Amino acid sequence: MKKPVRNLLLLLLGLLILAPPLAYWAIDAWLESSGGRQMLAKNLSERTGMNVTLGGEFDLMLLPDIGVAGTDLAIESPLADQPFASSAEYEISVALKPLFNGQVQVDWIRLSDGEIHPGRYRAVQPVAGDKQETGTARIPKIEELTIRDFRIIPPGSDDGGIQVSAFQVSGFADRRSAPFSLEILELFSAQGNILLDMQGSSLQLNELRLERSGQRVTGEACINIGDPFSLHLVLQAQQLDLDLLRQDLPDTGGWAGDGGEGAPADIRVRLSVDELHASGAVARGAVLSLGQEPVCGSD
Repeated sequence: MKKPVRNLLLLLLGLLILAPPLAYWAIDAWLESSGGRQMLAKNLSERTGMNVTLGGEFDLMLLPDIGVAGTDLAIESPLADQPFASSAEYEISVALKPLFNGQVQVDWIRLSDGEIHPGRYRAVQPVAGDKQETGTARIPKIEELTIRDFRIIPPGSDDGGIQVSAFQVSGFADRRSAPFSLEILELFSAQGNILLDMQGSSLQLNELRLERSGQRVTGEACINIGDPFSLHLVLQAQQLDLDLLRQDLPDTGGWAGDGGEGAPADIRVRLSVDELHASGAVARGAVLSLGQEPVCGSD
């Protein structure tokens, strides 16, 4: 091989080796100089209609996609004085090209190790001329939203709330039905479709499928986030073993106390079972209820 050709190949090889760290350095320096942290926090605040702060570490992420990773993300409703949600760690994938035009396009969000206080949510009423009045969704589509190791703490909860192992939703947006999966630590798993209405402070879970101890129930759930917080469940099953079902269930009675965040949680459940087994007995056409009659949007 001739020397000029060899030198050219060595130069190309060197550029290939140096390209990733050089690209990382260039993008990272650009993000810092252009206020990437502020840009992202502002974009997330506009998307959610709440105040989003990124108070900890803030680093460029190249894998699995280009984006940022950091610590101490907090979400606060403008009309509340305490965080609605917080996350000790986060990863957010953003499209590269819009960044150089001063815009942020979020592709996916992953949060871990945090808390959600649904009783602290306060919807912001639209003002004249606001896009919200025309029915435009407040939260644009996010290809993937993943939450891991989170606690949901309803108003009045004095036992640490419910531990969420994993929650994932695809094609997530305001007023858009999207498929989701949920794992509650040592309690149950769930799948279905979720419909969020930020302005109406509501969540609807349709085509809901719950599984616990090898048993399955289906139905729907209607959740009002904010004050007052409510959870209404309408469920049905062909066959259930009540003794297995009620083992290690959380004490929802602890949510009815004075949590210092407005009215106590309104928990209502109706479970219809074709064949119910309990303490060696069998009941057919059984209906189990908790609280008053649940009310859901499809009723």
